[in-house]
Amino acid sequence: MKNTLIAASILLASAAQAATIDAATLTGASTPLQTAQYGIRNYSAPVLVGGLHDPASYMAAPKLPVWQFASGDPTGGALTFERQTAPATGWHTWSRKGKVLVTGGSAATANRVYTVYNGQQLLAAINEAGNEPKIIRVIGHIDLRWSQNNTVFREYTSYSDQKLGGSISIPSNTTLVGINDAQGRAARITGTALLIGGELALTPAGDEQADFKKWIADGKDGDDFPTWTRNVIVRNLAIDTPWDVNPEDSANAYADGLTVSRAQNIYLDHITISDGDTPESLATGTYKTRHDGALDVVRGSDYVTIANSVFNKHHKTTLVGNGDSGRAWSDEGRLHVTFSGNWWNGATTRLPLNRYGQVHLFNNVVTGSVSTTDPDVKFSSGTDARYRSNMLLENNYYNITGLKLIEFCGKAIKGKDFIGFRSSGHIFTSDKAGTNAVDGQCGLAQPSAANTWTPPYLYALQTATSALTSVPANAGAGKLK
Repeated sequence: MKNTLIAASILLASAAQAATIDAATLTGASTPLQTAQYGIRNYSAPVLVGGLHDPASYMAAPKLPVWQFASGDPTGGALTFERQTAPATGWHTWSRKGKVLVTGGSAATANRVYTVYNGQQLLAAINEAGNEPKIIRVIGHIDLRWSQNNTVFREYTSYSDQKLGGSISIPSNTTLVGINDAQGRAARITGTALLIGGELALTPAGDEQADFKKWIADGKDGDDFPTWTRNVIVRNLAIDTPWDVNPEDSANAYADGLTVSRAQNIYLDHITISDGDTPESLATGTYKTRHDGALDVVRGSDYVTIANSVFNKHHKTTLVGNGDSGRAWSDEGRLHVTFSGNWWNGATTRLPLNRYGQVHLFNNVVTGSVSTTDPDVKFSSGTDARYRSNMLLENNYYNITGLKLIEFCGKAIKGKDFIGFRSSGHIFTSDKAGTNAVDGQCGLAQPSAANTWTPPYLYALQTATSALTSVPANAGAGKLK
């Protein structure tokens, strides 16, 4: 059956080869540049915002990293992987118009290739190039709390200061890559949220939901709605999820490490993401939730691949779809996402949690423990198929110490209210006697009509045992040179 499915994928992908579209051509002249409001500090005092972000919750980051600032380029400016287009495996290679080549900034002219060492240089490069093809090479340590060439540090002063001054918006037709420094360390981003796209109305005075619904009611193609961000490649970066200095309430923080929002044809590769030096356990008092997602794909985003990346030391790791029935207008029929070659190691929940998405997970590795006393890495739940999701899981390797075999289904893989679910080829292991198991279907109730989809792209499926060797060796920042 599996060979039949892969053969079908080959036929579909081969049929589409002649119609491959450069994703850069899908970015229209009306695509807005969503960068102007971000990266500018206002140093405002904490205030209530819609009854949230109680000033009493303010708490500066309790620990700062050992900074890895750089001032020189060990490559001498020579490009290696920076001009590569995204590979042909994953949902990022598709669209409703046909097969797509995600080119990012690979076609950048010489004056649109930037090497940056601090947050202000990164923002300047983005604002200068706009939606033109651009390659931005990051060396050293980026943190928007630092200014004046990384000589002046000021903590975020409020929710507003952090949301606007502590975020970087990555526009269409961008390749953003980390270059290892002279000591061989991966480029690192701390205290800064990366945003790819944002849910916007057609005009500043408009309403994003009403405008999109009218667009559809008028018979127009939703993929032609002008506010999409498209054609972005992000690779080889270590990202520390931001510490929220002024969270929404006692259970909800605001900023993600990386958010894909109303964006299409996005390839994210060789990223390492965690809470870094400020895990949740450092929070004190009533407001103990200081991080939101590590990497979320939300607000109708589509055709996204997350590959060869490492997720550790984080709660609420990844959402695909951030709401149930209230998000049908944007999310129904969208959120096509591939996860391949990733290593979740000490990430505690949402690996991923999926609403609406048609999600393919293959050859990933999940390691963790339910018996550790460290709350920052204690495994709680893995893949979670939720409201109107449709998931295909193939040949993943799970090692969760302290977990019995009979507990894997319902803990490592679980679901409810989905419309389709298939799972096969996994290996589950633990330190509990008798817990080695091949396959582990996790037989969730599944409507057969929604169960027959096949990814429209080629992919080479390893065994779960092979993935256990290859994924940790290859995944994460610093591996590309």
